[in-house]
Amino acid sequence: MFRRRSSRPCQPTVNLTGPLEPRVLMLAALDTTIRPMATRGPASRLSEEELRAIYDQAYVDQYDPHAVPRMRRMLPFFELSGHETVADFGCGNGVLLELIGPHVHEYVGVDFSEAFTRAAERRRDARGIQNGSFHCGDIVEFCARHPNQFDAGFALDFAEHIYDDQFLCIFRAIHGALKPGAWMYLHTPNRDYFMERLRERRVFRQIEGHVAVRDAQSYRALLAHCDFANVRVRYLAHYLYPASALHGLGILPLVGRYFRARLFLTCRKEGHRPV
Repeated sequence: MFRRRSSRPCQPTVNLTGPLEPRVLMLAALDTTIRPMATRGPASRLSEEELRAIYDQAYVDQYDPHAVPRMRRMLPFFELSGHETVADFGCGNGVLLELIGPHVHEYVGVDFSEAFTRAAERRRDARGIQNGSFHCGDIVEFCARHPNQFDAGFALDFAEHIYDDQFLCIFRAIHGALKPGAWMYLHTPNRDYFMERLRERRVFRQIEGHVAVRDAQSYRALLAHCDFANVRVRYLAHYLYPASALHGLGILPLVGRYFRARLFLTCRKEGHRPV
């Protein structure tokens, strides 16, 4: 799993492409996940071994306590009838299973981290869920073994943990594992959000493992390269208060995009669902 450990009322003058204004730094204090900026040189690409090393047992033990409410708010956007066999790519500790388990026929979670899949199995067993299983292994290899098998796919808080070339490789494989007509759901931070801009400018340290925070346009292009169609974007508020209170500012002209914290994307594998 690659997952993460989230004024003025009229005519704000926030400019995230020029010098940082004091009021922007004041707004940054509303994001409860920030840490002081590290003093180090330009970031270089992490190796696959370095990426994997992030998600050790210690990471799993303190994994995001806000994951359940963050994912629960997406339930109205999932098109599930109760008959689907679904795959959760980068499933982590299996939070999604407890939320959608009653709404699907079968859930399959896939994650490279043995520590995470063990935690997911413990979570499932503690809740007595019978229709979920977890597989520890490489997503690309898993998909190659299960062509055209899944009615829907999920990649929630996962894509920001992989580089573009990895994204293309993984999501092309996911495309192959989905049935024609299947929906794919993604949730991820929005690069345009002012806190992500401040992290990018190294005013604050980036969240550990977030190696590729992207905007909606970038995801549209990447998903198209993976042969997904009907890419739709919904902007969600930050999942923590008071940062969530800023979401309403997203309607403002010119600067509104800096207050849209999260991206929820849906896309589809072209073709017709079998009857």
